[in-house]
Amino acid sequence: MKDTASPSSSRVLRRLLQGLGVLLLSGLVAALVLLALAFHDQPLVRREAASMSAEDLLRVKLLLRAADPRHPAPQAAGSGTDGTALRVLRADSRDIDLLLNDATQRLLRLPSRLVPGAGSARLQASLEMPASPFGRWLNIEADLRETAGLPVLERLRLGGVPVPPALAEALLRHELTRRGLIEQAELLIDMVRRVSLQPQEVEIAYVWREDTPDRLRASLVPQALQQRLQAHARELARLARKAPEPAPLATLLQPMLGFAAGRCSLDCPPQDLAAEHRAALVVLALHAAGQPLSRIVPQARDWPRPPARTVTLLGRPDFAMHFLVSAVLAAEGGGRLADAIGIYKEVIDSRDGSGFSFNDIAADRAGTRFGQIAVQDPGRLRAAALQDADAALKEADFMPPVDGLPEFMPQAEFQARYGGIGAAPYRRMMAEIEQRVMSRPLLR
Repeated sequence: MKDTASPSSSRVLRRLLQGLGVLLLSGLVAALVLLALAFHDQPLVRREAASMSAEDLLRVKLLLRAADPRHPAPQAAGSGTDGTALRVLRADSRDIDLLLNDATQRLLRLPSRLVPGAGSARLQASLEMPASPFGRWLNIEADLRETAGLPVLERLRLGGVPVPPALAEALLRHELTRRGLIEQAELLIDMVRRVSLQPQEVEIAYVWREDTPDRLRASLVPQALQQRLQAHARELARLARKAPEPAPLATLLQPMLGFAAGRCSLDCPPQDLAAEHRAALVVLALHAAGQPLSRIVPQARDWPRPPARTVTLLGRPDFAMHFLVSAVLAAEGGGRLADAIGIYKEVIDSRDGSGFSFNDIAADRAGTRFGQIAVQDPGRLRAAALQDADAALKEADFMPPVDGLPEFMPQAEFQARYGGIGAAPYRRMMAEIEQRVMSRPLLR
């Protein structure tokens, strides 16, 4: 049968197809233009958690202590509508900026900067993207305006592209949900009643209820991680009952890593084995520090608890704690933050504690490297954990020698001998420590 379509019908069809093609091409061009405007070659914000100096970290610690409801309230502010007492924290805007950057670095891998003004603030952040012809950086700028309650978003730009506030809030909620942070964000919104913004000072009014600590801890640990922690806590309780007193770290670390390997098949994804390693390190670190797991998981009050054991490394409990805490920090949030916290602790010790100790720094650095390997190359730890008895894991495999490394130096002596953090003598000592760490078979 011959085609009976009229010439006019064919022309209409061609025009429709041409129009559709123009629309698609216009949409593609618009998308390319938006991408070109959104991405930049240089970051708007370039900073790291480890860029905080020891003085910065001390200021942040004092700020968090002031906000801790277990201490006297910085200032009373009346009562909330539910009868809960309001507390007011006033802080230097620079300290709030440091806290915010530390939080966004650890939770979102996103360096940020807060610039408060009179009744307003500008929040800036830079997200590094995969290589593309449009640029490596997505620069984010958000303008916030003070209200009688929480600040509201007035303007958001992704690079050179403006985003409507309603769409921005929906995108933020989606991203927080995707990263498992929405419960924490909602809890924070529930706690904070008012934020007052000034160029040199930020004032935060907040409430603290009896159940807030448990809600905070529960929100920080997803259900899947709670299940892993419970399994590892049960295994550590079993091992600790058989361990000597004191217990060398290697006698607990290898079987805990072996247990992690046993919970993950040989062909399981590396990220699953890395998650098991994180859980094992968290349980071990809290045990070595003499802290119950319920400090981070309220439900752990009902889990099996290991008998008290003094966990040692090279015969010293302080080395074991330095190593394990740094390993957890590195496994959870990156080695640079672990470096900063390790150095900060030593500076505080030099002022009002035992003094600055380079051998503690060696334990910090070894733990940091171990934690990085635990999540970045988990198969290496699996192999070490499953060795037979003749090749059992030894402390020398993961902890460098510390002979000749100065310790217990008061601040004045540390300053006189090494010129302070960052000076040439200090850098030479740190380079030697790094060389010793990298000489360990398991840490290379």
